Amino acid sequence: MPLNLASPGVLIREVDLTVGRIDPVSPSVGALAAPFAQGPVGEPTLIESENDLLNTFGKPYNVDNHYEHWMVASSYLAYGGSLQVVRTDDDDMKNGMIGTASSVKIRSIQHYNELGYAESTITDVTFAAKNPGTWGNSLRVAMIDGLADQVLTGIDTTSINSGTSNIVVGTGVTQAISATLPGSGTTTVLDGYLKGVVTEVGVSQVSNKMLPNCILKS
Repeated sequence: MPLNLASPGVLIREVDLTVGRIDPVSPSVGALAAPFAQGPVGEPTLIESENDLLNTFGKPYNVDNHYEHWMVASSYLAYGGSLQVVRTDDDDMKNGMIGTASSVKIRSIQHYNELGYAESTITDVTFAAKNPGTWGNSLRVAMIDGLADQVLTGIDTTSINSGTSNIVVGTGVTQAISATLPGSGTTTVLDGYLKGVVTEVGVSQVSNKMLPNCILKS
């Protein structure tokens, strides 16, 4: 398209500055399959640092050439780049578990969902490690229920069950406490009331759930 310029000697040119541009190159991604100590089995997992490798697949050990595979992955990550790592499977691998089942094998969270355990429980198993390996044998599990902290028995609950009493589920209750707490060169007197809530009214008994960190000063 011609241009009419008022100033003589001015030349307009269109220069394509995209020629010779530097296109960003994505870093190379390696792949490794090895018998690691823990981690998801049979699923590629993106590992970007040695810390990721430790947290996901555990420390190296001197069985089944595991340390050799681990050092290969560690050396690759030390020079940059990232890895897609797959923990290989084995017929003898089982999950650590609590229960009476003969054996349980859950390769990964995806496998857990595929087996339908998200909707139904594993028969005769209370707890199971999230992936196979002897690492699950060292786990310790503590389970605390949400039932009552106190069950007061020998109570005449006739009027309670008949609805003529004001003690119902949800009623707030208090219990007086008095104790001397030791300290550094001194003692402190704890004096007040614990606060709780009635959770169940049964036959000749009332169940009470104490509220955590709730002490009413007298």
